[in-house]
Order: sequence, then C-alpha cells, then structure tokens
Amino acid sequence: MTNTPDYLKPYAHALDKFGGTFEATLWRSQEGQEKRFRIFIEEIDFTNQTIVDVGCGIGDFASFLIQQKTSFTSLIGVDALEKMTTTATKRNLQNCTFTTADVFHDQTTFDADWILFSGTLNTLDEDGAIKLVRAAYDGCSKGVAFNFLSDQSGRNPEREDLLPAKRFNTLKMLSIGFDLTPKLMFTQTYLDGHDATIILRK
Repeated sequence: MTNTPDYLKPYAHALDKFGGTFEATLWRSQEGQEKRFRIFIEEIDFTNQTIVDVGCGIGDFASFLIQQKTSFTSLIGVDALEKMTTTATKRNLQNCTFTTADVFHDQTTFDADWILFSGTLNTLDEDGAIKLVRAAYDGCSKGVAFNFLSDQSGRNPEREDLLPAKRFNTLKMLSIGFDLTPKLMFTQTYLDGHDATIILRK
C-alpha cells in the first residue's frame, strides 16, 4: 500500500479487510447509497444513453439501473482498485463492463453521453475533485452528475466523524459548475442536507 495514493488508501485498507464487498466501498448504508442513486435516475433520462460510472466499486449503480428497468445502451464502470472491478465483473450485469484505471492518470474512459461520480469524490481534496469534474465535462456529450458532502449541512463539524470523507465548499462547487454551463441542477434535500448533488448539462 506504500505506493497507493492517499485518496485510495482508505479503500485499499477496506479491501484488505473485507475483500471486494459492499463494506469495502465505505458507504455507511445501502439505503443512503440508493438515495443518492435515485437522484440521478429521477433527474436524468438514461434511456439509450452511454454511461461511465467513475469509482464504480463493485457495480452497485449499474445493478440499481437494471433493477429500475432503465434501458441504457451501455455502462462502463471504472475503479482504481482491481478487486472492486473483479467483483463487479463477476456479477454479469447486462450491457455493463468494468475496467481498472486511476482516472487521475488515465482519463481515456471519459467518453460517454453521461459521466457520473457517486461517492467517488469523498476522499479527494477539493481541487482534485474539481479537476476531475472539469475533465469529465470536457469528455462527455450530454452531461456530468456528481455528489459530495456539503459544508452547508447545518451540522457542527466538531461533532461528526466523517473520516475518511470530507466536506466540500458547496458554494464553490456551484460556482465551478456555473463556469461550465448555465444548465445546472442542484439539490441537497434527499439526506436531510448532509449530501449534495450537482448535475451539469451541455
């Protein structure tokens, strides 16, 4: 793990402990994960669309799309940790493929109608997250959707333990979004203000 970037170390440690399972994705609960996923499918029509799921973990978003009978054309799940993509591939999800790549250094997969980040940005520093969102927006043909922990949550930061995740400056993230497009959707109502989602359309 000595050569593992800091933003991947929490996941690599979890993989060593839990293997390629839900627990290794560091989601607090499947319910919270699905609430974030549901915002994406309520706000975006993925019918006949190609999708790249960045930081796909074990393929839970792909599975959720299929469970919701979403008729997407194809989904490529990308994760920097091979044990994650191996588990995802073994699920044999229709119209889905999974590949191992660290998108900080390899953005060849950033070529689709929609590029998504769900939970993926949580262990990054803010500048790194913004860099990825900008690159994804450049690579997509329809739009980018991402979620993050909002610093406008109304919670006392001294009374919560988010590690290894961190909160981002929500107003800054909105400003970056509006720099890219006026067609921006924002919400943070789905988890009592804890989490925020931004969708950027071309």
